[in-house]
Amino acid sequence: MIKNKKILITGNTSGLGFALTEILLAGGNKVFSLSKRPLKKRKNLKSVVCNLRDINKIKTKLKKLLNTKKIDYVILNAGILGQIKDISKINYSEINEIFKVNVFANKEILDYLIIKKIKTKMIIGILSGAALAPKYGWYLYCSSKAAFKFLIESYANEEPKRKFLNIAPGLIKTKMQKEICKINEKKIYSVKKFKQLNKSNQIPSAYEVAQNIVSAILKLKKKNSGSYFDIRKA
Repeated sequence: MIKNKKILITGNTSGLGFALTEILLAGGNKVFSLSKRPLKKRKNLKSVVCNLRDINKIKTKLKKLLNTKKIDYVILNAGILGQIKDISKINYSEINEIFKVNVFANKEILDYLIIKKIKTKMIIGILSGAALAPKYGWYLYCSSKAAFKFLIESYANEEPKRKFLNIAPGLIKTKMQKEICKINEKKIYSVKKFKQLNKSNQIPSAYEVAQNIVSAILKLKKKNSGSYFDIRKA
């Protein structure tokens, strides 16, 4: 179990980020939260509200949030799904909006840690299997997650004194799944599998997945920086 560590988490207000925050606070860790809505004030929690779409404000928000020269674990969890639809119906502004949150915001955070020389034990990108191969109608999400994967791997190459890892947690029962279930499977056939899994309650809760991630982190010390790790195969 991770205890008495300093941990930065993005996207804490719901889903996996919220569950990770709760579990890590319960372990006596100090959590720094960067998310779009405020969190309830608690001991060992420092929270700053930041809309990650506002790229130019991120470093200012981090300066307010991080009054430390060391963060043990950085968990880059925040991400958005974007619309699932035919690629021919996607415009450039939609691509820019999802890349702001899923890619560019993470670059701003990582650059801040490097420029300010804040020491880190491990930097974790919460990835998705969507980063490995495209799915029908999923261009926005798949392409942004693939770019995020390469972002983490590129930092791993260029910052050898820091450890970077990509973690794929698998499916999680969150608001994202609810959005997927609203999509017409006759138009976007790739959502059929997800809708079936949701209907049969085969998708684990955010707390189950968060617990698996926290347990897996301790096992990841032996992984090479830049590695991709699916926690379902731990």
